[in-house]
Amino acid sequence: MKLLTCLLLLVSPACFAQIFTFNQGGIDSKNYYEEIPYENINGKIFLEGEIAGKKHRFLFDTGAPVAISKELATELSAKVLHKDIIDDTFLHTDSVITVELNDLKLGGLTFNHIPAITLFPDFYKCYNIDGVIGSNLLRNMIVSIINSKHIIVFTDQKSKLNLKSKNSTELVSKQGYQSDPQIKIVMKNKVTLTIPFDSGDNEFLRINDKMVASLKQYALFDTLAKGYGASTIGLMGLQSAADKYLFKVASFTVGNGKFDNLIVESNKDAIPAIGSKLLEYGTVTLDFINGKFYFDANTVVNDVGEKQWPLRTTFANNKLIAGVIWQKATGLVKQGEQIIAIDDTDYSNVTICGLVNNKPPLYGKETAVLTLKDAQGNTRKLTINKE
Repeated sequence: MKLLTCLLLLVSPACFAQIFTFNQGGIDSKNYYEEIPYENINGKIFLEGEIAGKKHRFLFDTGAPVAISKELATELSAKVLHKDIIDDTFLHTDSVITVELNDLKLGGLTFNHIPAITLFPDFYKCYNIDGVIGSNLLRNMIVSIINSKHIIVFTDQKSKLNLKSKNSTELVSKQGYQSDPQIKIVMKNKVTLTIPFDSGDNEFLRINDKMVASLKQYALFDTLAKGYGASTIGLMGLQSAADKYLFKVASFTVGNGKFDNLIVESNKDAIPAIGSKLLEYGTVTLDFINGKFYFDANTVVNDVGEKQWPLRTTFANNKLIAGVIWQKATGLVKQGEQIIAIDDTDYSNVTICGLVNNKPPLYGKETAVLTLKDAQGNTRKLTINKE
């Protein structure tokens, strides 16, 4: 999820009509070091904290501001700081109320006077969370996400972390209303891009059509397929259906990690970002204090290429549907058509919670038989292969 200078994401960028900053409040502690365990579910990071002495579960999302549910805000009688209209990653709009959050504890650290939005989509309830730990809370800290141990370190003491300068790049976080971290990646050994690190997005790389067009001269994106549809659910719902492209991305480096053969799906309007899949390949450290981003790769060179399905599934109108149709499936299945079974697994009655808390329906398969149901109620079977 994310609020940039004029923007909020995923499941995020928010555009505030009036000038308001989330960069308020913090902790009084100095010389602190806290290790907080986290749980990873399908690339989403969850940790436990307390508010006013009561335990709560949070999503850890560097692309978003701090958030709490409306119910929790009411329970806390939280002071209203601001009201406005925002856009999410896919330019859907909604109203949002920002409240002041006090007595928030993460381990031995206590945070006060933290602005928190109360825009809380229904699918957040699937995660059994009451809030989001966002970038405005982290803006004066050093935060190290150590996937091998499933811990997040919060500290102001750089010396307590084994950081290597050669694995670092500049981190910019002072330009937006929420201090979201912007990092630099190098593509094709010659093109440096500044892009947000968004731990709330479980993909590797999120791109949009404008980004691809602006970098056309560098030949960074090789078009593999064209398609149509929508597959990603943002803060305020499913993105709008549009033309889609499947790209093979030129080799790029993050810290000391080099990544080859990545294949990504384009988005018409989404905000580009590096997502939490990066954590599968090493340790990420966000040094907001000194303006540095570190990535210590487990393996320096990584081939991240994957075979692709001829379509992408998604959830809409309480159904599992064919969200994006690539060229190879054109004429075989219609965009938006319901999928009522995959092989022997029934998907005729699915819930958003069942989908987000489990592996994707096609996970681990190389071939699958889809049972499809068209708008007239007719069913048929279609065999698809990962290529």
